[in-house]
Formats: sequence, C-alpha cells, structure tokens
Amino acid sequence: MATAFSLDRFLHAPPLDRARVVESGLPAKAVRDLVADPAITLADIARIVAKRRTLERRLADDEALTPEESDRFARFAEVLELAADILGGRATAMEWLRAPKARFEGMSPLDLLRTHAGAQLVENLLLQARHGMLG
Repeated sequence: MATAFSLDRFLHAPPLDRARVVESGLPAKAVRDLVADPAITLADIARIVAKRRTLERRLADDEALTPEESDRFARFAEVLELAADILGGRATAMEWLRAPKARFEGMSPLDLLRTHAGAQLVENLLLQARHGMLG
C-alpha cells in the first residue's frame, strides 16, 4: 500500500528520492499543503510555479504538477523551509520573501525563486543571515 504524500516527508527525503518525485510530478496535495498555511497564498506559489489558472485547474482536477512545475515548487518549498527556520516561522519568512531587496536590485526573493540561479542567491543571503554575516 502506497504511503500518502506528505510535503514534510518530501522535504526531508534523500535528494535522489526528491528528484524522482519531482521527475514524476508532485501531487496537487503538495500545493494544498502549503496554501493551507494562512501565511502562503496561491498567488505566491503562482509567481514561481505556473499561472494561477493552471494551478487552480490542477487543484480542482487533483492533477499532478508537471516535472518543471514540480521543480519550481520544490525549490520554493525548500527555500521557504530554510527562511522559516532562520527567521522564526513561515509568516515572517513569507514577509521577507515578498519584500524587495536592494541587494537584488529591487526584486523580491520570491521573484528570484523562478530560476535555479536566483534561488541560489536567495539561499546564500539566508545562509549569510544565519551565520551573522550581514551588515
């Protein structure tokens, strides 16, 4: 019997297991799990993953995300978890992710999460904050 999907289990799974799940497409439940948190909106996820209407349709039809959408969603969820750990919770993390940063030429960290390179910039800034390296 297959185990029901858990976003928390996915985020803490070994990297190869996460890669396999992403390649096969994350279930709509992954999106539902995040938007169940009042700090996170479908609009936040749509900025990174896919058009809002596409996400709404996938949720309504209980349809899995494509591998590309799954990759962007996983990136968002991983960075959100890191930010929540460093900043003290998802609500604070989302406020920080939505706010434009001078370091990113006025773009928000959330906007940068659309690409792997942008996500690396956001992760590096968060890790610098964790280690007290921000001035």
